[in-house]
Amino acid sequence: MPFKNPHPFYTVWQGMKRRCYNKNTKQYSDYGGRGITVCDRWKNSFPAFVQDMGERPHGFTLDRKHNDGNYDPSNCRWASRADQMLNRRNTVILTIEGIKYKAHVLAKLAGLKTDTIIERAKSCTSLQDIIDPNRRVFYEGLAMSPNFGKTHCNHGHEYTKENTYTTPAGYRQCRICNTRRGRARIR
Repeated sequence: MPFKNPHPFYTVWQGMKRRCYNKNTKQYSDYGGRGITVCDRWKNSFPAFVQDMGERPHGFTLDRKHNDGNYDPSNCRWASRADQMLNRRNTVILTIEGIKYKAHVLAKLAGLKTDTIIERAKSCTSLQDIIDPNRRVFYEGLAMSPNFGKTHCNHGHEYTKENTYTTPAGYRQCRICNTRRGRARIR
């Protein structure tokens, strides 16, 4: 008699239960060891798991929407590997104007790097200031740049309104140094 393949979800169902209840499993500390469990309906019934999860898109795997939540119909979905990588415990959560946001979600929305969003959140108070993709110049027209906090350029010239200009990219430059660089190129 030929071997009959089990249901394609069967190994997913077994793996979910193994992570939560088998202390000898490598991933137990990240699941069962943290108190993550499988709802009784799924724990005791593979057909119920299949019914609740519905059709599995090609290349997708089981994912919990909230990482500290249990495996149950309201907290589970089929997700791509890319989506799962963005839904991890080490995801940075920012509280802006009393609302919690995932930093990578704001970064994707604004078309910026996640690190940029995190840094902006340290000094900005409004969501618009944090996600504004064109935001470079602030604090009385001085641009946000690696030398933002400095009062003088690397050659000792003071950053004043008269001696400072903003590049098209939004960085501030010393007019004296820029003039000297221009003259040096001409020679």
